[in-house]
Amino acid sequence: MTPAAVNSVVAPAVPPDAPSLATLRDAALAVAGSRAEALRAAAERRAEQLLAEARAEVDMIISRRRAGAARLADLQQREQLAQARSEARTTVLRSQREVLEEAEAAAREAVRALVGDPRFERLLERLAADARERLSVAGEVQIVAAPAGGLIARAGSLEIDHSVDAQVERVLISPDSDLERLWR
Repeated sequence: MTPAAVNSVVAPAVPPDAPSLATLRDAALAVAGSRAEALRAAAERRAEQLLAEARAEVDMIISRRRAGAARLADLQQREQLAQARSEARTTVLRSQREVLEEAEAAAREAVRALVGDPRFERLLERLAADARERLSVAGEVQIVAAPAGGLIARAGSLEIDHSVDAQVERVLISPDSDLERLWR
């Protein structure tokens, strides 16, 4: 076999206008580069989209948390205000009770100081006459002296308490009492 025949068997004949291996490689690299560039651009767009979505989600979460924090702060402020009002009301009621107790003690002391006064004795006589008249419908009226001064009238199951303590208490709790006007 001739050397030309061996070459024809071993290597196929390449037409003269056929692209070379380097040209094919360059074309394949160009196509791969284009595909890689398209994939890179798509990946960048997707990454930008994901970042934008993540930023929007973070902004939404921050906004919700701020709104939640504002609501919580408002609730805490309302709770603190309610507690302060409650404490103030408790202080006012305690002060009113102290004023009433002091007034009651002063009134009892002032009335007890009048126990021996002739005017007080005349008042007791009028109160006894009034009690006898009002209780007479229930039977015999008994009038006894109250331990701290004054009197208590009883007839049957009825009783009228004109003791010093009862009279002071009635005056103090009366709607016409000057003490009630202190906190209106």
